[in-house]
Amino acid sequence: MLLPRLLTDIGRPGVRVQTVVLLRWAAIAGQLLALLVVGLGLGFPLPWVPALAAIAASIALNLGLTALYRPGDRLDGRAALVHLGYDLVQLSALLYLTGGLSNPFVVLMLVPVTISATLLSARATVVLLAAALVLLAALWRWHLPLPWGPGAAMALPPVYSLGILVAVGFSMGFLAFYAWQVSAEGRRRQAALIATQAALDRETRMGALGSLAAAAAHELGGPLGTITLIARDLRDALNADPALGPDVRLLLQEALRCRDILTGISERAEADDPFPELPLPALLREVVAQYEPTRVPVELRYGWAPGGGPVVRRGPELLHGLSNILSNALRHAAAGIRVESGDAADLIWIRISDDGPGFPPDLLPKLGEPFLGPSISGSGSTGLGIFIATTLLERTGARLSFANRAEGGAQVDIRWVRSDIEAGPAAVEPAPRP
Repeated sequence: MLLPRLLTDIGRPGVRVQTVVLLRWAAIAGQLLALLVVGLGLGFPLPWVPALAAIAASIALNLGLTALYRPGDRLDGRAALVHLGYDLVQLSALLYLTGGLSNPFVVLMLVPVTISATLLSARATVVLLAAALVLLAALWRWHLPLPWGPGAAMALPPVYSLGILVAVGFSMGFLAFYAWQVSAEGRRRQAALIATQAALDRETRMGALGSLAAAAAHELGGPLGTITLIARDLRDALNADPALGPDVRLLLQEALRCRDILTGISERAEADDPFPELPLPALLREVVAQYEPTRVPVELRYGWAPGGGPVVRRGPELLHGLSNILSNALRHAAAGIRVESGDAADLIWIRISDDGPGFPPDLLPKLGEPFLGPSISGSGSTGLGIFIATTLLERTGARLSFANRAEGGAQVDIRWVRSDIEAGPAAVEPAPRP
């Protein structure tokens, strides 16, 4: 019952047909070369007919795949597992004919399992690893003699062969686990990057929609004004008409209502239209204002005179990155949050700190990376929000560091080289570096 359940769960992810075909052609070329070198070059006796038959089976399978599928088609996880399982069996047949575990090419048994760990699911890799271990045990117990010179025989002691079995088996398990971990990390990072890009694209589209709404309101203002004038003339002429008077008055009322709606849309869109450049204190006030009223007070501190501060480029990456970090601080703060900023000769910095429980010490080295799985922080967080903030801010040239304050609470330091973010002259009164 366990094997059918595993096979049912395998399904995805899959692999391209072209990848399977190219890998098998490489294996076929290596097998043929090994047979030619050992049999013809070194003159060792080989079971040519069954060995060439095993290679011919792989050639026929590859030609069938090429004929039945287009190069861009994909095999699902179950089909890819079957093909990698076939490669294991075919290689085991060649090893059986040429000495079993005494054959140095037994290390090639690692290849299909490692490929499965890289491309397929963990369940598929476990199934293939179990099959490979069974085949290794069978080769240790049953195999033909290793091809050797005329009148001589090469036989390893059984204990030494058992050592090869254990070594190859452990290597196979370790490589499979390592390859799966690396590929899983790559898949998590790719998924997080896609989520980051989707969030940024959504905000960009919302900003463009506001500008489009303002333009539409202005463009429709002329035709709507004409409709209003005609409706007023009709009302003055037909107001006393018992049949048409009510309809004309309703028409004028709806035209005036449309004008009010478009005016409101235009005003909101123009109010939300971002300034391309603004002083850093104004940008920080804008980030904080979107959360007001906040659960806990947010204190802004900066060392510039009113109206001063470096003028920075106001982009969606900067706004949404700072917003994500502030949102995280608001979720965990106990009594207050402090947002500080300042600059020095060659850098601009922002520090966001709170008085909450702080970052779990074991997660500090991983902050900025996507967890994208069950929460390991105990707070229900998967780390995606901080990862998105880190990715967005690093696009602006920022460098982030995460720490816990000595008096309790979390602290995020964000630093830029001045030329990466500044769009105008710096303030006259710089604040000290934190």
